[in-house]
This record gives sequence, C-alpha cells and structure tokens, in this order.
Amino acid sequence: MIYLDNAATTGQKPTAVYNAINEAMMNLSVNAGRGSYTSARKATAIIDECRNRVLQLANIRSDYHVYFSPSATVALNQLIQGLACDPYSTIYVSPFEHNAVMRPVYALTQKTGCNYAVLPFDRATWQFDVEKAESMFLSRKPSFVLISMVSNTTGFILPVSTIVELAHKHGAKVIVDCAQAFGAIATDYRMLDADAYVFAGHKTLYGPFGIAGIILSDRWQIEPSLYGGTGSDSLNLRMPAPIDGGYEPGSPNIPAICGLNSALQWLEATGVSSIAAHEQALLQRLVNGLSNHPRIQMYQPPQTQHSGILAFNVQDYQSHDVGEILDDEFDIAVRTGYQCAPLVHDWLGTKSFGGIVRASVSYFNSESDIGSLIQAINSL
Repeated sequence: MIYLDNAATTGQKPTAVYNAINEAMMNLSVNAGRGSYTSARKATAIIDECRNRVLQLANIRSDYHVYFSPSATVALNQLIQGLACDPYSTIYVSPFEHNAVMRPVYALTQKTGCNYAVLPFDRATWQFDVEKAESMFLSRKPSFVLISMVSNTTGFILPVSTIVELAHKHGAKVIVDCAQAFGAIATDYRMLDADAYVFAGHKTLYGPFGIAGIILSDRWQIEPSLYGGTGSDSLNLRMPAPIDGGYEPGSPNIPAICGLNSALQWLEATGVSSIAAHEQALLQRLVNGLSNHPRIQMYQPPQTQHSGILAFNVQDYQSHDVGEILDDEFDIAVRTGYQCAPLVHDWLGTKSFGGIVRASVSYFNSESDIGSLIQAINSL
C-alpha cells in the first residue's frame, strides 16, 4: 500500500520508536510517579526527559511547562472546558478549525452562554483580514482566540504571529492547535508568544498513538476539567497545582511516552528543516503533476507556504468515490470527506463534492509514491 494519509497519523515511524515502545512494554510498564522503586523512578525520569525534549523542539521559554494528555483532542478539551467564560465572553476561531476545537467550543457556549465568532480570511487571497478583525474585536472584545497553526484540510499555514499579536493587543488569551505543525515546520515558538500550544504525538512528531499534550505558559492558570489520582497530595480532595500533576490525572502511558521520547530524538538528529524540505519537494511534484489535468481543482493558498498536504477534487466525482478508486484499483490510501473540519468546507465551497480528497506526505514517502498517485489520478 502507498500510504498518503499522514495528516491523520504518520503511517511509518522511525524504527527506534517501535523499539522504544517494545522495550517499555516488556520492562517499564510501571506506575510512574506512584512508586519509590527503581523502575518507577526510571520511568519518571523518562517522562521528565520527554517534557524537556518537547520544550527544546519548540524553543520555548522556561516559564512554559509541558502537560501530557492521551490525545490532542483530550488536551484541547482540557483547555477549552477550563476557560473562564460567561455570557459576555467571546471566543474567536479561524474557519480552518478541527472539531477537536469546534465541538468543545460549541459545548462551552451551551454551558456558559458565551459566544463564538469566526476570524475573517479573504477567500480569493487566503489572507487574514487584519482591519476587519480589528473592527470585530472592537465590536465584540475577544476573551479567547483558538487557531490552528496548520489547516488539517488544506495544509494552509495560518499567520499565527499576526493573530496572536492582535489578540494580545485586545487582552485575549490565545491557544494554538499545533497537531499538524509541531515537528513538521521549523518554527521558533518563542517568537509566536501564544499562551498555550497543543501537540499530537502520532502525527508530525512521528510518535505513537496515546500521547499528546499541552505547552502552557505559567502566566495562565486553567481550571482543571479532569479529576483523579495524581500520586501527590492524595489526602486532599482538591486537584493539586498543575506542576504537581493537576492537569495529568491517571496513570501515565509510559510505553507511548517512551515512543514519543525516541521520536523526538530522531527529529533532533534528522532536523525539522530537512523533513520539511523533503515534504515540500514531494508536494510540489504532486502539484506539478496534477496541474494540467483539466478536471482537477486544487485548493491551495496562492503564493503562500503550506505544509505537506494537498486538497483537491475531480470534476464529476464525489470525493469518497475518488478515494475508493485509489484504494481498490491502485492500493493508494488518501483521506476523503470533511476531515472533521466543519467550517472550512463552506469557506472552500466543497460541500457539493462531499468534501475534498486529501493527500498528505511524510518523511518516509518517496518520489515513486507521488508518481503513482499522479498516474492514478490522471487516469480518471
């Protein structure tokens, strides 16, 4: 199978990741942070090492901390459900947000009476409309802004720095969903200066399922939304401080953390810039190979960098039909449909196609993989 659904999860991981998970499953499946014995202390040390590697990859200041979660969806729910909202609060989102953001935000509006609004992007140019956003912020003061760094549907890299600066000017806190960005784009997150970032281990970090997390500024305390044992202050029915495990109830997933730690070591050795360059070369070849097809419409930001994702449709085909043909006749795996992104398809105008066809590459894809996809699509 030619796997081109890496935006869902990177299909191939570095060999060292598999080895680290296997080793942990056999020899380190203990309850870290709860035991005083040697293997429990060793597992705790690996957790701390993995936290530090996350911060190093992001080049984040020392006043941010990493809190692990089972998935980016859980991490975003923890943050969003912990927001201090009331009927006068307004949450701003981009039109590119995943349901891991939109559904918790909608639930929060139902629970607290707060509102949400969509940030303005020009459909023709894909540019963020700063003047219109400023006007919106003056009319409805932003309490919180939630933005994806990279659209999981189109690969569009949003102007996060500009949005963060404008949001902070109006007193809002900013959460950035980096599930499609962290490890794939050479970004100095220190310069973005957001208040919280969310990452997913199994996507662009080349780690396993079951481990993700939050990078949260110490300047911002979020109310806990998950409760349970933390291995600390056990006689207190209140959750402890975040740094003492208040955002991480339950037993840590040691095998997944070991896998992520190994993946981060591989990323450091390989270089995020090298990974991004390889993916951009593959993506450009795909774009060039499909550009002369008279019935293909590609959804790309003009003259704007984007990640290793291409969204497209083929005239006279529903998106899921294209996906089935690629699977049945060519053994190529792509994603079709709406990608759990409820707003972007109105913005793109792709509902009549049943969404889009999404091809997404990784470091482990080859020129041959792209050539096979081009040949298959051009045969339609």
